[in-house]
Amino acid sequence: MPNLLLAALLILFLTGNAFAAQEMLKTSKVKVGEKAPLTEMLKKTNEEKKIIVLVILSNPMQCNHCDELMSLLEKEAEPYKNDAAFITAGGQDMIGSIDQETLELKRLYGFVTMGDAWTFIVDRQGILKKIYMGLYTREELEAALNEIIGRKE
Repeated sequence: MPNLLLAALLILFLTGNAFAAQEMLKTSKVKVGEKAPLTEMLKKTNEEKKIIVLVILSNPMQCNHCDELMSLLEKEAEPYKNDAAFITAGGQDMIGSIDQETLELKRLYGFVTMGDAWTFIVDRQGILKKIYMGLYTREELEAALNEIIGRKE
């Protein structure tokens, strides 16, 4: 019986986290299908007609899966270097060490430091196409990028 109770609590906890993440996306300042807010750095990339893969990291003490995510992005950046710019911000939220660009990105995108990185994929026209909260797979990233590029997998 204790194992059953533990399993039920675990399911409730995991479902609650997924629900909280979905609710957070619903209240996000940016919505999929809308024009993405662009800082000066992102405008320059967008003017080059590149897809933007913007990753906003939580602080190092709280960031779940950030090392795995950064490793994935490093591997995936090379095959897409002509089509996409992979931009990482955040990850240094200790007092006094955050730069103005990161502060502006977090404000514009409604990023809330809660332990997971957020990834925003913006197409060549500046339209937000995808938002990921936390870790995702290589296949998910490739599918999103290939759809925007028009490349068959």
